[in-house]
Amino acid sequence: MWYVIQTLKGEEERTADIIRKVVAQDLARECFVPKRERMKKFHGSWNKVEEVLFQGYAFVDSKKPMELYEELKRVPKLTKMLGMETDFFYSLTEKEEGMVRSLGDEKHKTSLSRVIVGEGKKIQVLGGPLKGYVGNVVKTNLHKREVAVKVEFMGRNLELKMGIEMVECSAGGDRR
Repeated sequence: MWYVIQTLKGEEERTADIIRKVVAQDLARECFVPKRERMKKFHGSWNKVEEVLFQGYAFVDSKKPMELYEELKRVPKLTKMLGMETDFFYSLTEKEEGMVRSLGDEKHKTSLSRVIVGEGKKIQVLGGPLKGYVGNVVKTNLHKREVAVKVEFMGRNLELKMGIEMVECSAGGDRR
């Protein structure tokens, strides 16, 4: 089961690295930080970069959450394991784990979605992880080459930013 570890923003990968080194592999089968690809302009040209998808969180796959919790006390800058109620820890629901899996590849990286942008910034998704979330798009930022989708995660609504690659635009639009 996947558990969510809250950490400081910007410290996600460092925290995951420490967990991988400190916690026994039978307690933490996998520790990862989901990433997203996006396009960013440097010196006049577009480049693909990777950024953290869920800022402030690392994920751990474990079958022994209580033992994991005890081991995590040794991890510096770790704030808490999310989902604690009384003496139990709750994993992501099957739906939430499925959503995180569907967004990324086997390395938990969300690739760019290829889109066509039409009138009024309306996008048509040609391929990529955004394909299953078109109805959830709440913001489109063509300048940053990203869209925000609303998803339910850990019992609340969250806006995830996903990178897009514009393959065609309407007249007057920006073209990649």
